[in-house]
Amino acid sequence: MFDKEAFTLFKFAKKLNQSFQNRRELLDCALPALRDLFKLDRVYFFNWQQERALLSLNLMCKKEYCMDMQEDISVLGEPDFLKTLLRDGIADSTELNYPAVYVLLRWKKPNMILDGEEVRTVRKDSVGVLRLERFRRNRHFTEAEKKLIKSVAAEISHNLTNTEEDQAKNQRLNIATALNDLATIFASSLRLSDGLELILQGVQKYFRFDRVRLYQTNYDGTKIKSILGIDISGEVARQTGEDLPEDERTLLKEIFSSGATYRSINNVVYIPLKVQRKKVGFLTFDNLLSRRRIDYLDFISLKQFSSQIALAIDNASLFERVQELSNYDELTKLPVRRFFSEKFSEEIYRSKRFDLILSLIVLDIDLFKQINDTYGHQIGDWALKEVSRVIRTSLRQTDFPCRYGGDEMVIMLPRTNDEEAKIIAKRLKERINAIAIPDRYTDGQRVTLSISQGIASFPQDGRNAEELFEKADKALYWVKDGRRGTFAVYREVADQVEE
Repeated sequence: MFDKEAFTLFKFAKKLNQSFQNRRELLDCALPALRDLFKLDRVYFFNWQQERALLSLNLMCKKEYCMDMQEDISVLGEPDFLKTLLRDGIADSTELNYPAVYVLLRWKKPNMILDGEEVRTVRKDSVGVLRLERFRRNRHFTEAEKKLIKSVAAEISHNLTNTEEDQAKNQRLNIATALNDLATIFASSLRLSDGLELILQGVQKYFRFDRVRLYQTNYDGTKIKSILGIDISGEVARQTGEDLPEDERTLLKEIFSSGATYRSINNVVYIPLKVQRKKVGFLTFDNLLSRRRIDYLDFISLKQFSSQIALAIDNASLFERVQELSNYDELTKLPVRRFFSEKFSEEIYRSKRFDLILSLIVLDIDLFKQINDTYGHQIGDWALKEVSRVIRTSLRQTDFPCRYGGDEMVIMLPRTNDEEAKIIAKRLKERINAIAIPDRYTDGQRVTLSISQGIASFPQDGRNAEELFEKADKALYWVKDGRRGTFAVYREVADQVEE
């Protein structure tokens, strides 16, 4: 025997047997099919906010199209209607003067939740309501039609569950792809600062936050070293930890100290970045300008990704620190010869290209071997440290000193002529002459340190690094030949220097 109801339901299910990107796309297909099947004049879709007893109108379908609608209908004073709808899944309208029925839709919607450090998927019940209308008063819905409507509603509910699952999977896949791209970008960057900038640009691009900021701590995690930020304009802004307001500094310290895995304060989300117990920094983001709600899936995805960011920052910081340590002499804290030679070659090239001046000071500690032999290597090391300290604190920010070898040191002075170099040499001479070896090592006698210095300038004394160093070194040896504790410019003593 032919079952007309089963065949009708089969045709309807076949129409929905396809992949939909989201709930709206599914309803755009289902509601017109429902209208045609039951010869309806209009079909409405409502979200049911059960805790507020509200039917929130989302969509209306009539003729050949569906349109977005917004209207809240309170059913708080309709207990009989609600009881019937929940019990039977379908109920006749009580407020309209033409035939209309409400039918219940129930489906499962996956949600991501953060459980400690783990992300879990839970499925929550979602409830919607369809209202089917016929404008002709004599076209009431029969019991057979109501039975079929319930079956069709169950089919729509089933497809809503599948669509929500597919949408959630696609969202997670897109986010996973985005985060993987970000990790790849970070890993491919040569410098930490470049990598962090690319990470922020990627987060802003993929998640569309109004503002994203990354606070980086110093190596031991005791204070904020730098802040990198990006907003919807795409402009990257940098500032130092010293520019951070005191109240924000206190807030960050409190969040770190609390051990919280995240904190949301005044609609700004703070995610501490830690590697085991080591503090690396903070990732923060907000939508304060647009007032858009931050999607929970975005949040927990970034929360998970934050551990990769923290680990990458820690590894890159460690690498940079090792590089930095390898570029500096452990005893004097001055750059080593190799590092200086790289910078010196770059500065010579820049000076040639842009027709700039440059001076070089080569110096050593007078009678350094005698200090070692008389007072021991410990005092020799002390003397090196003290001279280096004076050099580090007496130069300009653009000047670049180094420990060239033994007690010999070299200072590069960009944009500096020989007269200006003499002023710096005089300052060093006077300050180092004020250093006295502790009298407990000298039997109470006052023994001070002194240095001899040779100066050469680009381009007068040399057109390349080798020539310039050679001329400054010759000036130094002219000073050491009976004029210790002073300085000389090569050009001024060239006729007295033995070739």
